[in-house]
Amino acid sequence: MRRRSIAATVTIVAAATAAALTGCAADSRGQEPGTSPRSTNEVRELTRAEQGKVEHAEERLIQQCMRRQGLDYRVVPRVDADTDRAFSYRLVRDDVAWARKHGYGERLRRAFFEERERGQAVSPGKALSSAERERFATALQGPSDTPMLSVRLPAGGTVRSPNGGCTRTARDELYGDARAFFHADKIATNLSAVYMPRLMRDPRFTAALKAWSRCMRSETGRGYADPEAARADAQKRSDGLSDERAHAVEVGIAVAEAECARGITLHSTLVRLDGDYGAPVRERYAEEIADDRRMKLAALRRADRLEAGADAR
Repeated sequence: MRRRSIAATVTIVAAATAAALTGCAADSRGQEPGTSPRSTNEVRELTRAEQGKVEHAEERLIQQCMRRQGLDYRVVPRVDADTDRAFSYRLVRDDVAWARKHGYGERLRRAFFEERERGQAVSPGKALSSAERERFATALQGPSDTPMLSVRLPAGGTVRSPNGGCTRTARDELYGDARAFFHADKIATNLSAVYMPRLMRDPRFTAALKAWSRCMRSETGRGYADPEAARADAQKRSDGLSDERAHAVEVGIAVAEAECARGITLHSTLVRLDGDYGAPVRERYAEEIADDRRMKLAALRRADRLEAGADAR
């Protein structure tokens, strides 16, 4: 059975859904690849489960807003902890038990998309006309001339998002101020890009990475310069195989990556260096981190009330 590669789609959807579906660059929530949370101004960060609850609440608020306008909006499926981890980027993975069960999470990601497609499916008789699609988009994100939210990221580059329609209504209700939250969140969750290039040039990291590579050659018979190369090879080698054989290939390489990361301290070296290089950057942006966490905690309380109200009906 031919297996379709979904790597590019994973990146797009993970960024769009944000459900710990983060799947993108490391951020201050997870610090980098698996480091422990840090307190900032005595305001804690959300757990991944709590973050998922907030994101699901935002989807439900958008749905309610769209329904008030007579439009059918399908809520993005809420993911479990394993699926969330499958979408979350880590420079190196060290959870051997998870890797033995899920590999790199390809099956979990594929199942998420399949469920999402089933939820969004409409019958041929309900296909939207171009005018209906335009009405839907306008209700969701505002008309085409709606001003965009825009934030310059600490490491360079700019991220933008529509700031209108039901999306803004939902975020204002959850976070109190959609514009303020967007600014704080995009800065607070994109700090590792500021220092990661220097961290990865540190002799302590390069020495640990070389040791990891030697371990991988011993375990798999293949030379991988870094974990990204191992994952790319797992995808290449599983392409075109049956689901069972592909999963076995993926699991074999993922388990080796995790065992080697633990055995030669690549992961612990990365955690230690994240403190050395990341702490000054996080201190520089402490206000944005604190604002981000405060608004997310407030959003969590609102999400709890929304969920309680739904359960009571």
